[in-house]
Amino acid sequence: MPTPIAASTIVAQAFRFMEASPISSFDDDSEQAQAAREQYPAAMAQCLEEADWSFASTWADLPAAALPAGAAANPDMPYVFMLPGDCVTVQEVGDGDTRWSRDAIGLRADDPGPLSIRYTAMVVNEALLPATFQVAVALHLAVLLGPRWLTSHSKMESLKAAAEVALKKAMRHDARNASQARYDGQEDQGDWVAEALR
Repeated sequence: MPTPIAASTIVAQAFRFMEASPISSFDDDSEQAQAAREQYPAAMAQCLEEADWSFASTWADLPAAALPAGAAANPDMPYVFMLPGDCVTVQEVGDGDTRWSRDAIGLRADDPGPLSIRYTAMVVNEALLPATFQVAVALHLAVLLGPRWLTSHSKMESLKAAAEVALKKAMRHDARNASQARYDGQEDQGDWVAEALR
């Protein structure tokens, strides 16, 4: 169940970061509430897209689907799969040897399936999010909302810098939630967190 914006600690914190009063209700007709409703999903997706987060990682088995009418077939990847509605980013597909790509139709692959995929899912329950990630999303939301309500260029730049630092801190924290071995059993390709933080 999605977190109502009035109960959202992320939205409240975003307004505090902007040094503004949090909105009072999800149904509030104020410009601030409308902007928060519009930008909250973007801020959440923006942060989820940045890394392979343990708390948002999930698996699904996808059956092959028919190519939609009017869509062109890809001869190299002729099989089509519809992605789950909560899919933000696909992380792994098949057995590691499967060739795949994501496009406007869904997932195309050279494997007839069913395909097992691991993906980053959209999180709608804030209680499932680590505190470091909540802060990162709040700062990204403040950056998205800031141009409308902040008049200080230096405050905007400060929020942008803080958002980047918070996201890197959340990545470092989340990197401790899994073993160092790769999921697919392949050779280690290095520390992705260290690379991302360079």
